[in-house]
Amino acid sequence: MKRLHLISILALVAVMLAVTAGPGCGIRINTGGAGGKAAVVSDAALSTSLDSSSAPVDPSNTFPLTADRLYLSFKLNNAPANTRVTAQVIYLQGEAADMANKELFSGSLSGEGTKYMAFTVKPPAGSFPQGSYQATLTVNGKDTINLPFTMQNLSLQKGWPVISKFTVSPDFAPAGQPVTLSWEISDATRVTLQPEIGTVPSSGTRTVTPPATTTYKLIAANDAGSTTREVTVNVGAAVSGAGDLVVTDAWLEGCMVYYKIKNTGSLEIPGTTTYLYVDNLFPPMGGTSFCDVMKPGQERTLVFSSYQWPDCGQQPTSSGEGRQQWGTLVRAPTGTGISGYIDTSILNRQVKVCADGKNEAKESNKNNNCLIRIWGILLDYDMLPLAHLATWRNSAGEMPAFGSEGSATGAYIKLGDGGLEMVPQQAPQGWIQGYWGMFSVDPEFKTPVTAAIQLPAKTHLKLRVGLAGHAQGSDGVTFKVGMRDLSDTVNFLPGRKMTVPGQFEDWDIDLSDYEGQKVLIVLRVEAGATAANDFAIWKEAKLMQVNQ
Repeated sequence: MKRLHLISILALVAVMLAVTAGPGCGIRINTGGAGGKAAVVSDAALSTSLDSSSAPVDPSNTFPLTADRLYLSFKLNNAPANTRVTAQVIYLQGEAADMANKELFSGSLSGEGTKYMAFTVKPPAGSFPQGSYQATLTVNGKDTINLPFTMQNLSLQKGWPVISKFTVSPDFAPAGQPVTLSWEISDATRVTLQPEIGTVPSSGTRTVTPPATTTYKLIAANDAGSTTREVTVNVGAAVSGAGDLVVTDAWLEGCMVYYKIKNTGSLEIPGTTTYLYVDNLFPPMGGTSFCDVMKPGQERTLVFSSYQWPDCGQQPTSSGEGRQQWGTLVRAPTGTGISGYIDTSILNRQVKVCADGKNEAKESNKNNNCLIRIWGILLDYDMLPLAHLATWRNSAGEMPAFGSEGSATGAYIKLGDGGLEMVPQQAPQGWIQGYWGMFSVDPEFKTPVTAAIQLPAKTHLKLRVGLAGHAQGSDGVTFKVGMRDLSDTVNFLPGRKMTVPGQFEDWDIDLSDYEGQKVLIVLRVEAGATAANDFAIWKEAKLMQVNQ
C-alpha cells in the first residue's frame, strides 16, 4: 500500500502562503545535535525500574526515600567501539548536613552500537537521605550530561493516585483464549499498563490474549508520585478437541476479493460461510463465500465469487473544483469558524473478512475469526513542517508571532532543535496552542483555506515530546492533544507532563474512537506554577493510518 505524502502535494500552497506571511516565517529544521550531528549518548534518565532493553520505565527527577535503588540509564547511538561512559552521583544538600557535596556513587561502562545501558545506584547505609542530588554522565572523558534530582519523603504528601480496582477475568485461561483486564483510578495524570500495552485511560477495560502466564502491572502517576498494582493471568494448555478458523490474508485481484483461511485447531470443521464487510457495511450482493470442510492444519485460497469491487478500474482523481488527491472539500455551514472538511472517503476502504460469519462452527477461539485490511492510499500527514500555516493562540487571547522570541506575552513558536519549539505565555498555568487541518487555496477566491479532517479508520497520532536541553530550571510542562469539531468545541485528551530537560518520550495516540469525525488537530503546551524556561519541543507529530 502506498502512503499519501501531503508535503509534496502542498508544496506550492506552502510557498504561496509563506510569501504572504511576512517576516518570522522562515523555517530551519535541524534533525541532529550541534551541526546536525546526532549525539553518541542521548536520552539520559533516572528511574526505579528498567524494561527488558534497559530503557527506563517512568523516568522522573523525584523519588521516594523508600527506593532501594535507582537506575541511571542512557542510550548509545551508533557509538564506536570502546565508547566509555562514566557516572557520578553527588549528594548536594538536605537533611544529612554532614554528607553535603559528597560523592555517593561512581562507575563506568563501555559499549558500542545502538542500545540502552544503565548504572545501578544503591543508597548509602541502606537508605537515601532526603535532599537534592546531581547525577553526571561523562562520555569519553569530555562530553558531560547533568541530571539533577531529589529524594523526598513522599508518604507525607497528599494526592497520590488511587487504584480502586484492577482485576482480570478469568484469572486462568487456556493458551489462545482472551481475558479481560479492568481498572478504575482517580487523581492520576498518566496511566500505563505493562507489558507492551502502554498508555491507557484512567478507567476502562482491555482484552488481551497472553501466550503464557503473564503478570500485568498498572502504574498510575501524578506530580506527587506513582501507585502500582499487579494481577497475574495463569495460562494453561490450549483447548483440545476443537478446530479454529483464522483468516490469514486478503487481497484484490482484478475486480475480485480473495482470501486465505486456515484451520489452526486440532479437529476438523464442517462447511462454514465467510462474510465480507466493506467500510463496515455488509454488501447487498455477493458478501458471502462458502468454505468447505477444513481439516486440522489445512489452508485454502477462496474468493467472493459473486462480489465485484466497487472501485474496480477507477483511480483517485485530482480534477474538479475543490477536489484534491487526498479527498473532497465539503463546505461547512456559515459561522462555524472552519472553512469545511476534507472527505477522505476516496482515500481508501476498510475491508473486513470474517470466517464462520454465521457462528455455526465449534472453535477453540472465536476472537480471531476476522482480518481487517485497509486498501488504497494511507493518510500520512507530517504536521511540523506546516506549523507556520497553523492558527495560533495563547492564554492571553493573542496570536504569538511564529519564529519570534521577543513577544510581549512571552509566548512564541519556532522550528529548531530538531522539531517545533513552543513556549507558553509567561504566567502561571499559561498556555499556547496551534490548530492544524488540511491547508489549501480556494480555487475561486484564491484565498487560504483550512479545512477539518474527516478521520479515517485506524488513525493514530504519532508524537515525540519533551523539554529542550536548555530548559534548566523549568518546573515542567504538560503536552496535550485536542480535537476541535465544526461547532468550535475542543475536546482535549489526557496530557503528558515532562519535567527533565533533554528527555523525550514517544507517544502513540489511537484515534479510533474519533473515526468519521470532522476535526482540526490541536497541539497545546501548558505551563505549571511557573513558566520560566518552559521550552517545550515536539520532535515529531504525524497523523497516520496503520494497516495492522
